[in-house]
Amino acid sequence: MSYPTLYKADDLEILSGFVPTNNGLGALTNIANAVVSEEQQGAFTFSFTYYAPNDFDDDYEIQKLLFENLKKRAVVKVKVNDFDGEKLFRIDESQFDAIGEFKEITAIAIAQYDLAANSFVSVDKKSITPAAALNEVLRSSVVPNKFTAWSDISITSNYKLEYKTVAEAIAGTEGSIIDTWRTELEWDDFTIRLWKNRGTNRGVRIAYAKNLVGLIETETGDVTTRIIPYANIDDGAGNTTKLSLPEIVVDAENVDETDLPLALPVDFSSEMQDAGYTTEDKLRTLAQAWFEKTGNNIPKISLDVDFVQLAKTEEYKEFAVLEQVALFDTVEVWHERYNKKIETRVNKYTYDPIDELYLTLELGDAKYSLSASSEITARENAQLADKINGNYSFIEDAIKKATDLITGNSGGYVVLYPPSRPAEIMIMDTEDVTTSKDVLRINKSGIGFSSSGIGGPYSTAWTLDGAFNAKFITAGTLRAIDIEGVTITGSSGYFDVLYSSFLPGLPAPQYREELQMGGGTGFNLTAQSTSKLYPAMQVRMNTNGDLGLAIEAVNENTGAVSADQVVRLSPFAGIETPLIQSDGWCYVGANADGKTASIDRTTWKTGGGPQIRYIPHRASNFETASSEEYKKNIRKVKKTAFGKTAKQVVSETDVFTYSHIADETNEKKIGFIAEQASDSLTTADGKAIDLYNSVAWLYQYAKENEAEKEALKAEVKELKDLVNKLVNEVNKCATYEK
Repeated sequence: MSYPTLYKADDLEILSGFVPTNNGLGALTNIANAVVSEEQQGAFTFSFTYYAPNDFDDDYEIQKLLFENLKKRAVVKVKVNDFDGEKLFRIDESQFDAIGEFKEITAIAIAQYDLAANSFVSVDKKSITPAAALNEVLRSSVVPNKFTAWSDISITSNYKLEYKTVAEAIAGTEGSIIDTWRTELEWDDFTIRLWKNRGTNRGVRIAYAKNLVGLIETETGDVTTRIIPYANIDDGAGNTTKLSLPEIVVDAENVDETDLPLALPVDFSSEMQDAGYTTEDKLRTLAQAWFEKTGNNIPKISLDVDFVQLAKTEEYKEFAVLEQVALFDTVEVWHERYNKKIETRVNKYTYDPIDELYLTLELGDAKYSLSASSEITARENAQLADKINGNYSFIEDAIKKATDLITGNSGGYVVLYPPSRPAEIMIMDTEDVTTSKDVLRINKSGIGFSSSGIGGPYSTAWTLDGAFNAKFITAGTLRAIDIEGVTITGSSGYFDVLYSSFLPGLPAPQYREELQMGGGTGFNLTAQSTSKLYPAMQVRMNTNGDLGLAIEAVNENTGAVSADQVVRLSPFAGIETPLIQSDGWCYVGANADGKTASIDRTTWKTGGGPQIRYIPHRASNFETASSEEYKKNIRKVKKTAFGKTAKQVVSETDVFTYSHIADETNEKKIGFIAEQASDSLTTADGKAIDLYNSVAWLYQYAKENEAEKEALKAEVKELKDLVNKLVNEVNKCATYEK
């Protein structure tokens, strides 16, 4: 069990912005109904019941102190889930029940609590990252604080807000951090983490089924199983023809599985035009592919999983794998009805920090719910998912948006500049170049757009030297010789050769990381000091399959691979490593027959793989699993087992001295020879001694000897008593004769 720790609000470490390392006021052991709850972009809370101490409690004074200090603004440190360890929560509500003598406590993640009550006047920054923007907000807040922001997002944007709380600056208002950069939020004590993608895919898969007790499954969103495709075709001469199908509609494969098909008109004009299509057959092909491309014929799924209930139910044990996921993680749901794989994410969880187990888990579409005004619509979520999953409808949306902006434009002014000798064309929002803000400027050096007047900056421009600058480009296909940049985000990439070279900053010594994949080299990753001829470490995987993956330490001066510092992984030859070390469990695999053997480095032969060589194992202890949980048909041994007594087994087995063939030191040993031992001690193949069996037989032999010894002792005593009696009788007879 894991109990929370209580701290006063004025704990010095907490006031200094550190997670406390001291034990505070003590562990909250009289706790009940403890629940940690965290949801995407939303509340992160800890609630529990705490009982007043009993007069007979051994730790009455400590519990009294804890009970009295469970009040608003006190801080509780508690384990929040199986992945993120302990976090700090500040008590928001403390309700005392005088009759039941307990308190109901609600606490909020310390950053959420403190920053919701801290405000700032104004922040206005250009081309700034989300972490820098939030740090600027934190610095500008009217109440000094110890919080900092972190992000793995390097994309910059403008950020401007006025008269908001810090919490609103993060999420909950238009122009907030989440609204601007679509970050995924983590409250990590005194650090607010703004992730590009906070979760991961841990390979968890479950099957979708109906009406399961403890597993509430909800289908959400409109399901479209029938569309009306059409397109407006431009013949290039200014004439437009409307194209549709004679059958009018195109149905999804599962159209009959819905009670009432939902029909939707879909405009394929841009796709037809971009591909140069003009026929009904092409329109029909695009329409038929629309369902596969969008997945709109498959319902979205929301899953609420009750782990406490499922843990008691054998038929739902398959869902226990969900206990291996964290907030924002991706889970694959196999939809049996539609024969489709659907990826969904963890929205929310509740967790028992005392028994360290999940209580409930909610899977479904992301919800931005730090406050009501920050929610993203389902359509926006779908567009974001399209960008991630490779559905490129956002290109069509961009084309449509541009078309609507340009064709729907009204107003504006065309000005030749300067008036005395015009050399430029200005298209502006006002007639006066001194007051205009939105400007499209065309001259002999290029075309540029500014939203700050004619003096710029021109963040979007196409100059005469061939350079094209833009904050954001939407493109179907981008062809290039070289692409230089910081971040490329997408669904997939195809490369003949992938090469990366990176030299981290100081402190020294610096090791350059170089990676090359493809181009005939397979996979090659090195780390090389700037002052050495050869790398210190390399990871290689060749393409002919004789080696597999090799992780090797290299002599930095000669380039020779260190044979004592190498790990090789091969599907053909297994694993070679001079050392296996684990901070937790260390697993060793076995052959299909269940046998394992040790392999040392010297027995690995090139092309031949590892050769079995029996060598000693040294450990502080070897434990054999022997619980009755693992056994059946349990019977106590009385006289014989498998037709033999322990005495027979011992009598059949001799002890020998010997030396190991592979031992060059020829060290003398004492032990058994499997072929010369009782078959009750050997393994099924007759090549090894079962030590556990041997110990059991010797233990049984010892018990039988002990029983025999006790019987002999009783017999000796009886004989001794008889002898003493006879001696007494003889003595009496001698006395009578005198």
